[in-house]
Amino acid sequence: MMELRHVAMVQWHLFDSQDIDLAGHTGVFGENRSGKSTILDMAQVVLTGGNRNVQRLNAVASDKGKSRSASKRTVVDYCLGALGEDERKRDQARTYICLGFVDTEGKRSPVSIGMAIEARRSETNETVLGRFVVSGKILTTDDFVEVRDGKRFPADWDNVRSRIVSAVGQENFVNHRDKAIDYVREYMRKLVPHASVVGEQNANSLQKAVVNAMTLDHDQTATEFVRNYILEKNNMKVGELRESIRTYRNINDTIRTMREKLEALVGLRGILGELAESHERKAREQWISKRADWFAARGAYANELAKFNEESAKRDAAKSEMDFLGEELKGIDAEIRRLDIAISEHDAKTGRATLDQSLTSATQAINRAAIEFERRLDAVRSLQALSAMKGFGFDEFIPLISGLTRAAKDASVERPVNLLLDAESRLLASDRTSLQRVDQARRDLIRKVEEERARLRSLEERLRLHSSGEGSVHLSDDTRNLCRKLRLAGMSPRVLCDLVELSDVAWTAAAEGLLGRDREAVFVDRPDIARATALFKDGRREFRRASLVSLNKLDPNGPGPRPGSFPTLFKSDDHDAIAFIIRRHGTVRLAETIAQFNEPGRALMKDGLYDDGLVRTHRAAEPSDFKIGKAAQIQAFHDLKEQAEQLLEDCARSDAAARLADTAHVQLGRIFDDKQPSFKGIVEEYRKSTLERREVEQRIAALDGAGDGGLRKKRQAQLDLKRRRLEERTTQEREYLKHTRAADIANHTIESGNSTSGSKLGMKVAWSLYGQYRVLYDRNSGRSSYRARFEALSAKLILDRHRAIAIEAAKAASRADEDRIGIERRVRQALGHYFDKFGVVSTVGTESEPLREVKPWVELLIQEMEENELRRYERQAREAADKAATLLRGEFINALTSRISKMERELSAMNHGLTDHPFHNERYSFHHTRLVEFQPILKIVEISKTSPEALDMLFKGDEVPEEFPHRDTLREIEALLEDPDKDFSVFEDYRNFFTFEIHMEDIVSGRTTRWETRRGTGSGAEQQVPIYVAIGASLASVYGSGRSGAGRPSGMSVAIFDEAFSKMDGKNQRQMMSFYKKLGLQIVIAAPNEKRVAVLEHIDTVVEVDRIGESARATVVELKERARKELRAMDPDLMSDDELKKMAAE
Repeated sequence: MMELRHVAMVQWHLFDSQDIDLAGHTGVFGENRSGKSTILDMAQVVLTGGNRNVQRLNAVASDKGKSRSASKRTVVDYCLGALGEDERKRDQARTYICLGFVDTEGKRSPVSIGMAIEARRSETNETVLGRFVVSGKILTTDDFVEVRDGKRFPADWDNVRSRIVSAVGQENFVNHRDKAIDYVREYMRKLVPHASVVGEQNANSLQKAVVNAMTLDHDQTATEFVRNYILEKNNMKVGELRESIRTYRNINDTIRTMREKLEALVGLRGILGELAESHERKAREQWISKRADWFAARGAYANELAKFNEESAKRDAAKSEMDFLGEELKGIDAEIRRLDIAISEHDAKTGRATLDQSLTSATQAINRAAIEFERRLDAVRSLQALSAMKGFGFDEFIPLISGLTRAAKDASVERPVNLLLDAESRLLASDRTSLQRVDQARRDLIRKVEEERARLRSLEERLRLHSSGEGSVHLSDDTRNLCRKLRLAGMSPRVLCDLVELSDVAWTAAAEGLLGRDREAVFVDRPDIARATALFKDGRREFRRASLVSLNKLDPNGPGPRPGSFPTLFKSDDHDAIAFIIRRHGTVRLAETIAQFNEPGRALMKDGLYDDGLVRTHRAAEPSDFKIGKAAQIQAFHDLKEQAEQLLEDCARSDAAARLADTAHVQLGRIFDDKQPSFKGIVEEYRKSTLERREVEQRIAALDGAGDGGLRKKRQAQLDLKRRRLEERTTQEREYLKHTRAADIANHTIESGNSTSGSKLGMKVAWSLYGQYRVLYDRNSGRSSYRARFEALSAKLILDRHRAIAIEAAKAASRADEDRIGIERRVRQALGHYFDKFGVVSTVGTESEPLREVKPWVELLIQEMEENELRRYERQAREAADKAATLLRGEFINALTSRISKMERELSAMNHGLTDHPFHNERYSFHHTRLVEFQPILKIVEISKTSPEALDMLFKGDEVPEEFPHRDTLREIEALLEDPDKDFSVFEDYRNFFTFEIHMEDIVSGRTTRWETRRGTGSGAEQQVPIYVAIGASLASVYGSGRSGAGRPSGMSVAIFDEAFSKMDGKNQRQMMSFYKKLGLQIVIAAPNEKRVAVLEHIDTVVEVDRIGESARATVVELKERARKELRAMDPDLMSDDELKKMAAE
């Protein structure tokens, strides 16, 4: 066995120069950050040749093995001695790292492998000077340094190489400076002699196994573990197949697109057919409509012309009759004038004219007196409002007013009014100063109305502000003004009553009363207290009843309220508010009984009785004045709203009373005005005029009794005749006007514009329009349709039939045009969807004329696609399918078959090795299962083994016979490969085709447990053990240590673990170490000091790593068999029950 015996480091991290001699199994111990992992990472770099694609440095420290991503620590960091983010021990370094191996059997020469590296702080990557493999010598730091002035410095690489060559000979020194994989293959030839052929694949397997052990991820599934740690990543080269499948997909997509295009174009052609039909319907209906309009216009014109002639004749007849009656009325008027002259002469002789004038004057005087009487009654009635105004300073005047208004209630100038006259006399005889008192009462009422209106406006303004979002209806005007000014200054004022809530409503009245004006104390943010104070000081007149809290004198983080004290009644999220109440009333006790109230100090009871320590007062607030809490504020808003509504009603009543008082005052002034007639004078004037009229009527009646010779009867007969003739002439005038109007209307209709039915111009325009449309449609077809519609309306008049046809045809034409617009919209939408999906073209667009431009383009494109283009692409699809099938069978399936076979061999070899090495009485084995999504491909692989000729039917479509045995499998693989959403790169890695599982079989009971089951329910050790068993088997497989036998040389078998067995107890750790020994592995583990006890009995060499400042050093201690024996003797897990009892007794 080629055993690791020596480690040499020069300028590697915190080690300036360090040699470590090893023997057998080695444990590297030390505190965290001491440099344990530094030594293991050095071994990883040497074994991988510094291959950045493989190595993963300081993985446990960087992310606890949870990720397989690149390491955060680099070789440059190790060479320069990285101490922190930007801190380095060296600005440049020449690093030498080397591992030395010795044959434990002494049959082969020692081998040293290592690297020479240069690094500079100014460069991100290191420079590899050499990757060397030396046979015949264990290299130490002395081979890599030179001494100058008593100090050791890294030697130049050329000098080092010359020394080594001089010591071992050129044939025993091999340097692969440029390629890490060649270096690994070189040292494998020396150190892994069981490998018959050392190729890149074997070299990669070795590197992967070593790095996997050092960067082991404990939290992963069995599938992830096998894929990442056991199986080789050997992707298949499927570039040409991928391109062929892509071509086949693209052509199929093109064919699918063309078929979609063809389907879209055929649908568009159908829509265009509908459009052409709508145009034909529109043209037919317009032709019929214009023809019917002309027939209707011609018939209406003829009707209007006949009507004009008829009405003109009737108008002329009425005019002749009117002229005759006019001449007769002139003779009647002359006779009436002659009789009027005769009657006047007779009346002048008898004196009747003078009596008529006297009668007229007396009647006018009576009417004037009655009007004046009613006007004065209205004035008296308006005084009724004063009767109800007691207490306004004129109470002694009210009985007189009431007596007058009662007397005037049903008074009339035609009846006796003695009571009214007496009441008026008493009122007029009273003191005239009462009028001034009434005036003062009126002024008081008007002033009251103005005050109520002012209060109402104030309440309405407060309600408006509340509705606008201020929500401050419960606050006083000064507090609201202060808050408004603070907000305008950019501050955030808060009011105490808005910040706190009462925790016990039974104390509401007492709490509200005790706080009093403090309920409206204003708070601001602490940084704003100085500005707020300055603003408050400047507004001392404006904010007299407002208060601002001195927040700089409050401690919001101070002690809370004492139990049973007044502040405990309040709850709030604002610490300043609670602190204010505590500062103000923190010593006030809450007293439930009078005995508690009488105790020394300040106290408050629920009914508001308050003792300030010296004086007892009542502090209970009225419910209408509650302000604390949302409920109280909502109630305050409702109370204020009700108050405003009540005040509005009061104001209306007061305004009405003021108006009545004002009117009464004016009328009362008129009653007391000596210039105005009194009831007494009015009544006397009325009686006098009535007596005079009666006398004049008697004298006229006496004259009429003497007679006038029949003049008045003759005059009356002429008046009656005139009345009858006037009625006859009025009748003729009405007839004349009616027929004149009808004739004028008919004439106006005839002479009107073309929009008027029956006009001459309308008939000409209708003919002109019909003439335009006659040539746009086939006249024979149009006349036939018109005749059928005309005959269908035989029940109507001829003109109505033409009009009905015109209306219905116009509607039908409109419907056809609407259909045309909708169909054109559908055409443009279909074109838009076509262009959105398949791209625009240069020949037509969505705005092109559908029938003249789009339809020919559609027809031509459909013809080209059906006859030429689609057939060409179908032929190309068949050719691409043949090529893809050939490549799939020859390149992909064969490669996949070989990789699956190799995977099965590797898993079988590992299972074979694990069969002889059970752990915890369990035999471990690896198993694989096909993934469902790759099942078609794996079925094809099986078919290729048994019936390779079946693959010739791939991508043949309908050519595959129904009875073909593998038809469904071929359809599945074709669907999988043709799926555009499928990423073809997943086919490159054969490991993706399977899921893996680790089975643990109990060798006694034969019961089998899956690792996935144990991962979900087992302890930490039970979850880790399978991983370490598997990785150990993987390493043994790579090194061949588990299969070495007599006469077969064994090579190196280093198994390096960083912080191994982290979740295992001591017993499991010892058993795992023993298991690795049986596999023939040389174990090198790094662990913190507290883990050493569990593994020391299996360790041959202990390396203690200590960090001193910016340097580290390693101390080596070799454990002999006797020491390990004593350690095993002290191990409680290895003691019998009797030994443990004896130890406990001692």
